This record gives sequence, C-alpha cells and structure tokens, in this order.
Amino acid sequence: MDPNQNEPQFNAKAEFDKNMERAKKEMKKNMRYGILGVVVILAIIFLSNSFYIVREDEVATVRQLGEITRIVVDETNIEAQLQNDLDPRFKDVIIDNQKGLKFKIPFITTVEKNTSKLLTYFSNTANINTQDKIKYDINMYAQWRITHPGIFRTSLGTVTRANSKIDEITYAVVIDRINRLNSLDFLANKDALYDILESARQELNVNLANQGIMLIDIDVYRTILPPSNIASTYEKMVQERAAIAQQIRSEGLEFYQNTVADTDRNVAEINAGAIQETETIKGLADSEALEIYASGFSKDPEFYEFWRTLRSYERVIDADTVIYLDRNNSYLEYFSGGQ
Repeated sequence: MDPNQNEPQFNAKAEFDKNMERAKKEMKKNMRYGILGVVVILAIIFLSNSFYIVREDEVATVRQLGEITRIVVDETNIEAQLQNDLDPRFKDVIIDNQKGLKFKIPFITTVEKNTSKLLTYFSNTANINTQDKIKYDINMYAQWRITHPGIFRTSLGTVTRANSKIDEITYAVVIDRINRLNSLDFLANKDALYDILESARQELNVNLANQGIMLIDIDVYRTILPPSNIASTYEKMVQERAAIAQQIRSEGLEFYQNTVADTDRNVAEINAGAIQETETIKGLADSEALEIYASGFSKDPEFYEFWRTLRSYERVIDADTVIYLDRNNSYLEYFSGGQ
C-alpha cells in the first residue's frame, strides 16, 4: 500500500481535533461569561432586595419572617406611640419617624406600604330627630388617616374595611349627639354643631385607637327635610323668627324710651343749672348796683331823696290818679312848693 494514501486521513483528523479544541475553549469562555452574568444578576437582585424607600406620602410596616418589627411613620406622628402602647403584641415594635432610603435583609425582611394622606369616608343617609322633634335626613363625611400601619394591617388590612368600621361606630355616636340639639341650633348655630361633632370625634378616636387609625374631621355635608315635615317646620321657623323680631322691637323701644328719659333729664339739669347761674349773676349784679347807688347817693343825700321821690311819682301817679293828701305832706314838696 502506498503510504501517501493515509496522509489525507491524518490531516483530516488533526483538523478535527484542532476544531474540537477551539470549540472547548470557546465553550469554557462562554461558560465563564454566563456564570459572571448570573452572578451580576444575582448581585443586582440581592442589592435591590437590600434597600427600600418610604416616600413622604407613605407609611410602612416592616416584617421579619412574618413578624412586625418596625413601622415607618411621619415625623410629627405622636399617635403611633400611644396606639403602640395599647397593644402588648407591639411592645417591641420600633417606631421610625424618618422616611427615605432604608436597609433590609433580603428575602427575610418584607415591607408593606400604605398611604399617609387623608382618606375620606362618606356615610349613607341617616335619620335624626332633633330635641324639638323635627326629623331630618343627613349625610356625613369623615376624614381619617393611618397612624399605626402595623396595627392597621393586623386589625383592618384594607381601606374598605376601615371605612366599614368607621361607619359601624360613627353612626350611633354622632346621631346621638345631634339629636340633643334643637332644630334651630342644628341648622343655624354652626358653633353648637361643631362642638358636638368635635366631642364625638374625640370619643370615636378612643375607640379607633386599637385599629391603628385616627379621625381628623367629621362634618355634615347634606341636610334634607322630609316632605312630611316641611309645612310644620316652616311654620315653626316663622314663629321663632317672629318671636325674635318682637324681642328686637321691644329692646329697641326700651332703648328709645331710656334715651328720651336720659335726654329729658339732661335738659332739665342744664336748664336748672342755667337758671341758677342766671340768678347768681343777677344777684351779684344787683348787689354791685346797690353798692354803686349807695356809694353815689351817700355823697349827696338830698339828691338821693329827690331821686327817690321822682321814682315814686313815676310808679304811683298816672293820668287817672287822684291823690288826697294834706298840703303839708312832704310827698308833695316838689309840686309847686307843696301848693
């Protein structure tokens, strides 16, 4: 056999072995890249599960192996600690008032988040019967927030269940207090209505503390008068306003009469004072005049006698006067020498 016939077979085998070697190297290289990629992905997953973020409009419940260990709430939230102390299950729970980026143990620590914004509950139509026996149909609303997310998650779990709980306990407390008002105060006296609603809110918050929520505000947003009560209510309101108008008129008349009496008294006092002052001035003037006359007449008594006699003639004698006197009477001395 010709030895040259085996050379192509030898070359083919060598080439095959070379290609296999190259393939093995490429496979090893790809495996290294694959393993590196898997490691990177696992590292990313690990790191992403090592941190969590609580935004400013959120509260969070942190669990380790299913047990609540920490809650994250607003910085100004003081109710969380009070509610925490009410439940012995949460005595070791940490209350964290700082939000933002947080660390956790991957696959062991889980985080549940809820909104920290105000939530609104709207009631169904409720019937009230005021103290003066007037019936109204009202609708209420309440604004509330989650103050302890751990207790909230444990006792209620969802906003829908929280609204149901608020509806369950709010109706009786609020309606009972509104029923103590008369209809006029309920409709027109906002301060009286606010006071009883605030009292109801405080009582309800005591009952809701073990639910991890707190009522911020309660109010009546719609009031409807049943048709059967419209006529009687209108008449009652007319009578009440007529009574108020009569009271205002009576107070006005009393004020007018008191003002007139005060004015008349002031006028009389002013007149009396003026008269007294006038008489005083006249008395002083007469006294001063007499002093002047006395001073003047004392210097010439005969002239003073003459002046007095003439003044008496002026006062006593007129055209119809007839006087019968003795001719020697001194009163006629100045008439023709007494003749």
